Amino acid sequence: MPTYCYGSNNNRIQLWSLVPGTIAGTTVAGIGAYGAPGLYNAIAASYGLYVDSNGTLFVSDYGNHRVTKWIRNSVSGILVAGTGIFGSNLTHLYGPRGVWVDGNGDLFVVDSDNHRVVKWSMNATSGILVAGGFGRGPFSTQLNSPTAIIMDGYGNMFILDAGNQRIQQFTPGNNVGITIFDGSYNSGFGLNAQSMGMDSFGNLYVPDFNSMRIQKINLVSSSSCTGMLSS
Repeated sequence: MPTYCYGSNNNRIQLWSLVPGTIAGTTVAGIGAYGAPGLYNAIAASYGLYVDSNGTLFVSDYGNHRVTKWIRNSVSGILVAGTGIFGSNLTHLYGPRGVWVDGNGDLFVVDSDNHRVVKWSMNATSGILVAGGFGRGPFSTQLNSPTAIIMDGYGNMFILDAGNQRIQQFTPGNNVGITIFDGSYNSGFGLNAQSMGMDSFGNLYVPDFNSMRIQKINLVSSSSCTGMLSS
């Protein structure tokens, strides 16, 4: 199975084969240069990517304050969220990072610099607030520079609330978050993370830059956290 690589410096998404000996990737989104509003063949730094079962890419275009959809083998993206100009109303995004698409085809965007998560239905021209959005802060209805999102099959959202050094769970239809992992310095962790993953058993894996390790969080018992060394 191939893997997709994205990052902020090269302004592109690359597909890499996991076959041993592979020495180069194939660019599947972006042209390696900053884009602009109205131009969708370029990406101005990306910190989030979702790939659906058809191989369609949903790319958070951080610098252009938008999310674009890239159909397999296309040379340009399609605007699916935001306008390309930063703003705080629900037609705009401001520094989007993590993205997720649920089973209904709804797109969830971590609108990081607006400290919120918004849902964009297919062909919508504005988003719906689903988490945060009440200013930057530490309370259960607030987020602080969130960076990543994962959803399970029950519609639960798990938000990496980076500025608050915690992971928040939001159940469907509820805008009050539950802290399932407190990574603050007071807790003894001092978590510094920008992304996370989930395995088929529902365990979360969080790369912790400060301690140079990967934290495994068992959601069955959310107080359980195991440090795993990484190279």
